[in-house]
Amino acid sequence: MKKLGIRLLALTLLTTVTTGCASSKQENTWDKIKEKKEIVIGTEGTFAPFSYHDDNDNLVGYDVEVSRALAKELGVKVKFVEVKWDSLIAGLDSDKYDLVTNQVAITAERKKKYDFSIPHTYSYPAIITKKDNTEITKMSDIKGRKFSQTGSSNFSKIVEKYKGEIVATNDWNENVSLVEQGRVDGTVNDTLAYYDLVNKKPGTDLKIAAQGKEVSEQAFIFNKGQDDLKKNVDKALKSLKKSGKLAEISNKYFKTDVSHK
Repeated sequence: MKKLGIRLLALTLLTTVTTGCASSKQENTWDKIKEKKEIVIGTEGTFAPFSYHDDNDNLVGYDVEVSRALAKELGVKVKFVEVKWDSLIAGLDSDKYDLVTNQVAITAERKKKYDFSIPHTYSYPAIITKKDNTEITKMSDIKGRKFSQTGSSNFSKIVEKYKGEIVATNDWNENVSLVEQGRVDGTVNDTLAYYDLVNKKPGTDLKIAAQGKEVSEQAFIFNKGQDDLKKNVDKALKSLKKSGKLAEISNKYFKTDVSHK
């Protein structure tokens, strides 16, 4: 009986210590950033136009510049850690970085395990066609028409939903090429993909013929329980929106403001 009491006491003490450490870890994330005067952000580094390397091998992109503006607003330096997409978000679990940015969409599934900042990017599904196409003006016009789509993406599912015919491709560039050649009626993708295309090819013969209503919100993602971090990041993002800095960065990469709905 005495041994059982000792074991229970030891277990209670261990639980208390463990819980205390976990709470401290959560509470000290923002304190750690302030103490080091540095915020560590995970990103892919190979995902244009959000996070990629330019011709001089500098890390650039919409999300990268938003991150730098965020760090400046917070009064700290920023350090980027580049990780492949497949293990990028999981890196939060092992504390490789304080938060992640990489056009990460806010989803119900991700919210079960992680927290998000307020959104800094908004996008919508869209039908992209040649400019002279007058037959497609709404999403339901997909029915019975051919669309170049990559794999089993969410955009392919939209084509299937509206009973369109899918012409399978390997990537976005091939999707665009088939539309330009007139071999398909269009392609369904994110509005951001189209804005990036226009930015890189100002004379493109393509247009957004129709846009879906389902908004996709992208934000910084971090571990749950980091309330101080979330509060300060949200405050900084609101300030960047109000000052027009986010709109400035957005227009640089997309020729339009994607930081608002």
